Amino acid sequence: MQPLPGMSIVGEYPSRLGADLASALLLEAGFESTVLGDAAYSIAPHHVVERSFRIAVRDEVADIAVSLLTDDRATDDEAELLDSIVHMHRFADRPKWVRWSTVTVLVSFAGPIVAVASLLLLDAARGIFP
Repeated sequence: MQPLPGMSIVGEYPSRLGADLASALLLEAGFESTVLGDAAYSIAPHHVVERSFRIAVRDEVADIAVSLLTDDRATDDEAELLDSIVHMHRFADRPKWVRWSTVTVLVSFAGPIVAVASLLLLDAARGIFP
């Protein structure tokens, strides 16, 4: 999706939430903005080809909006380290005790269901083939 004439793109975000937060930040500073992205993302994100969301503002305030959105704050190294530890993406990257606990919980839920289903299937087979 392209911005209207007289508008400039000042930021691009991987999620709608990030784009909405940036738009709210600009609105709080007194600048109107528009979030551009595929409207189907909220309904069927797996069908969307373009997954990024962009913020568009009027050309007159584009430089100010960019400076607001790219505020050079000092990064918190400890917070980034904690985020990298806590927010692991792959199941295989989690500690061994977490993987075993997850498997144990899944088996404890699925085990009785599978056992009862097997008994019912065996009983139904006995009724069909005496």
